[in-house]
Amino acid sequence: MANASARHKKNVKRKVTQKTVKVRETASTFAMLKNSVKTIQVLIGSYAFLDIMFWLAYTGKFVGQEGIYFLFKPAWDFVNIFYTYKSVQGKDEVDFTGVVCAICLMVVAIILKSVYEYLAELEENAKIADIKRKERAEKRAVAQKKTAIHNRKLAKNQESGFVFLLDISIKQVSGFIQEDALSPEEIAKIKNKFFTTLMNNLNLNQVLQKGYYKKKLFLVYKNAQYFDDFIYYTRETLNSMSKEFVRPTLRIDFLVGLNAIAPNEDFKEKLDILDTVNKLNLKNEFICTQSLKDIYSCMPKQNYVMSSKGVYNLSKNLNVSNNQEIFSLREDTY
Repeated sequence: MANASARHKKNVKRKVTQKTVKVRETASTFAMLKNSVKTIQVLIGSYAFLDIMFWLAYTGKFVGQEGIYFLFKPAWDFVNIFYTYKSVQGKDEVDFTGVVCAICLMVVAIILKSVYEYLAELEENAKIADIKRKERAEKRAVAQKKTAIHNRKLAKNQESGFVFLLDISIKQVSGFIQEDALSPEEIAKIKNKFFTTLMNNLNLNQVLQKGYYKKKLFLVYKNAQYFDDFIYYTRETLNSMSKEFVRPTLRIDFLVGLNAIAPNEDFKEKLDILDTVNKLNLKNEFICTQSLKDIYSCMPKQNYVMSSKGVYNLSKNLNVSNNQEIFSLREDTY
């Protein structure tokens, strides 16, 4: 039972908590001040109402200077600093101290209302500023995350290379004179000329493996940083060689397959995928796999762009699914 419990704990996945972006919020400060002012305003307004009610009762002699009078005495004493009731002998005049006190309190309440409205306006502006500040912080966090991911990919890409597979198709054009037909040996020589000329034009110092795979030339480069130079010299060589052997009786087509490879990966499996790409009946194109596109997109400088050719099953075994998107490489003219 203990072992089963231990296995169960190992299988429990840890809950991934997403980090939230924390920013300084000023709107909450203004909201607290606004609510405090509102509370004081309500209390003062209520006190003014009770004060005028007590004054009416006091003036009508319903209550005297005992009981709840102590609640209003401090305010009335303050009012008596600038307003003092002077009784005249023989005249029954009304002491308006309570009224003056209520008026003063209402003036203070009106002022506090203006302060409340001003703080409410500041709060709204602060909310907008907080939202913009949070958006900037989130964008900055996303940018930092993308940069970190890009740097990780770049570090990985610096260790990754690429596999190249070239197939040359030479066919006799129908309707030519029989005497102009080329023998299989002559066609093989033309293909070999393509391969040897390309090998002579390329820098092979970074090549880990080279040879022929099902009568197709393959190269394994250990670093993808040489990709642009490699594509440039390969395109130039294939174009010049095609012009050299152009004739009415021949149709020469090529297909270049390119795939990414990590240091510990088997390049033969990569060649199998490129050989499957070669069977898609694509002509005179540079075809790249998704993995190579991902690596190339992280390069600091990119002289070429890749456009999708669709998703295909690149498995050698038709009963096994290995659907991958492939891309056509072309020169970036912008």
